[in-house]
Amino acid sequence: MNRETALTKTKPILGITAGLIAICLVAAVSARAQSDPFPLYPVLEANVAFWTDIYTRYASDQGVLHDKTDLSIVYAVIDLEHPDVPGSGRNNRHRTREAKKRYRAILRKLALREPPANDEEQQVVDLIGPDATPSDYYHYSRNIRCQVGQRNLFRAGLIRSGAYIEEIKEIFRTYDLPEDLAYLPHVESSFNHKAYSKFGAAGIWQFTRPTGKQYLRVGYSVDERRDPILSSHAAARLLKYNYKRLQDWPMAITAYNHGINGMLRAKRARGSYEAIFESYRSRLFQFASRNFYSEFLAAREVAKNYRLYFGELPFEPPLDHQRVTLAGYALLPELARQMEIELETVCRLNPALRKPVITGQKYIPRGYRLNLPADERDWEALLAELSEDLFKDAQKRSRYYKVRRGDTASEVARRHGVRLSDLVAANNLDVSATIHVDQTLTIPLPDEPVKGSGSLVAVEVPPPKAAPVAAAVAAAPEKPPVVIARTEDALPSAPEPTAERKPPAELPAKIQMQAPAEAVIAATESPQPVRKRQADDQPPVASPPAESPAVEPEVKMDGWMARYQRERMPPSPTVVGVNLFFEDVLERRGSRVGILRVEVEETLGHYAEWAGVKTQDIRSLNGLPYGGLIHLGQSLKIPLHRVAREDFETRRHEFHQELVEDFLASYRIEEVQSYTIKRGDNIWTLSREQFELPLWLIRRYNLGVDFNSLMPAQELRVPIVEKSA
Repeated sequence: MNRETALTKTKPILGITAGLIAICLVAAVSARAQSDPFPLYPVLEANVAFWTDIYTRYASDQGVLHDKTDLSIVYAVIDLEHPDVPGSGRNNRHRTREAKKRYRAILRKLALREPPANDEEQQVVDLIGPDATPSDYYHYSRNIRCQVGQRNLFRAGLIRSGAYIEEIKEIFRTYDLPEDLAYLPHVESSFNHKAYSKFGAAGIWQFTRPTGKQYLRVGYSVDERRDPILSSHAAARLLKYNYKRLQDWPMAITAYNHGINGMLRAKRARGSYEAIFESYRSRLFQFASRNFYSEFLAAREVAKNYRLYFGELPFEPPLDHQRVTLAGYALLPELARQMEIELETVCRLNPALRKPVITGQKYIPRGYRLNLPADERDWEALLAELSEDLFKDAQKRSRYYKVRRGDTASEVARRHGVRLSDLVAANNLDVSATIHVDQTLTIPLPDEPVKGSGSLVAVEVPPPKAAPVAAAVAAAPEKPPVVIARTEDALPSAPEPTAERKPPAELPAKIQMQAPAEAVIAATESPQPVRKRQADDQPPVASPPAESPAVEPEVKMDGWMARYQRERMPPSPTVVGVNLFFEDVLERRGSRVGILRVEVEETLGHYAEWAGVKTQDIRSLNGLPYGGLIHLGQSLKIPLHRVAREDFETRRHEFHQELVEDFLASYRIEEVQSYTIKRGDNIWTLSREQFELPLWLIRRYNLGVDFNSLMPAQELRVPIVEKSA
């Protein structure tokens, strides 16, 4: 056989071999895709590469300017100030705005068919591509977004994850779920159990309060969302539920961010996840929801192959602890003292215990499973030997007092037999102990034995007057009230997580969230400081107390420091009181009925929980149809046949106090600015999209403003909030 013939005969053999190899490769890729429940679709590759760079290449002092739809288009990387630097938020917002403005101008110049005049403009042309039309350039000019780098934060999260990751993986295996779901907290919180969003999502899994309460204990004393292990059980149950409904992990993971009902609608509209990613849009399905699964894929890749990106890391060792169940209510500081454990150690092992328990304002609840160091001690035996007086049969009572004109902090403290320093600490008062008319003060209680049924007791005060906004709303029927609250139960029958949350450290994209069951109460008068007249250069200082061993003297500041505090430090939202007491209590057919006005963040589910009744009972009493909405400043009747008026009011106060305390523990208020209302504005979109602030916070800086009837040219006071270091 000659050479030419041989070559000719080998050609079909080589073709068959190449075809078989290709078929085998396709089969291998297909098999891998089927074995991996978290597929990387081709349409996601650019997004996953982008988020991998965000997690591993750029730090939090860098901002990546990019197109928010096509993440392969990155215009520039700008320098930012470190988030811990005072004033960095304001400066970084300015730098971001200027960078966006510059590239927006370039794109709009190119849209006018003007040729690139420098290298920067030519780079933009190269990024967009040679076939771009003027309308393409104009579209891109409206699509610029800035994402802050996360390399340092992701690295810190990897180190923190060492304490929990293996136990969390085991939890997911127990629920018959893919263990790689344990990497999702890298997207949500960087494994920081103290993480708290502006809108109230807490813990490493960032559960909102309504969703968390479906699986966990969430209240004023204990918030199990902050316990990495307990909340991981809740996350496993929620993700399992999502997958059961959607039968697709990319959709189930996206539903963790966007909500199960939202993803069911998307699935009905588009069918597959790839189609949803490419073409589905809605008012709520925006950048964060569209990118959530891509972020998870990137986080999983980096976490599983961390050495490629970070080298060796000093992971925190797995937590080793024992759990004991408390048979009664107990004062944490005293329990730690008697068990000879550092209070700091107990707090570190029990992140679910909130500040009121840590400071002794509240007891550890009965039945709480307390984590203690795993050492040679027999904690169960030691607990049995502790003093009988340590454990109580009821929770420590809470008391509240509504400030009246003429009151001073010293007088309030003396009247209730508490130390002034305790009153100041319990209410976050300033160094002058300034209080305001209509402010609600928490009255701390000494550690005393508590007997009885465990009712929470509120200080009796005169019934407050009806909020003046009711008349204003009634006088303007042509303007319907801003309806921002559902009458549905706080705990729906099917798990429904928070809608889309903003990606970590995004600047300054809009927040798109499903409207939680919220409402705003009618405004009251602006707070008036309660003080005696001082010289012009002196701050409002409460008068010194009369001689009393139970009350400590107040500390006055010199005029310069007082002026500095008054001018430079914005007022704390805690000083702006809202009316959380019943306006009146009536007898109705032999039962007591309380009259209140709806306040921020409240739902019929909350009222039902605090009153110990069903939401249907409240609907029937108020003539509300199922699914009807409660609105701004609405007056409601609450049945009080199961709880005392004081019990309901105290639970209501603690709910709002929890919101304020948790927020101020994570964020600082740098200043207060003004915003002029524009035509078409409403308080919901302003809160979520324009200001990116919780509604209750805006409410507390704008007492006297009727949010039902915002008018063009009207001014709002808006706090500028930054993450605390």
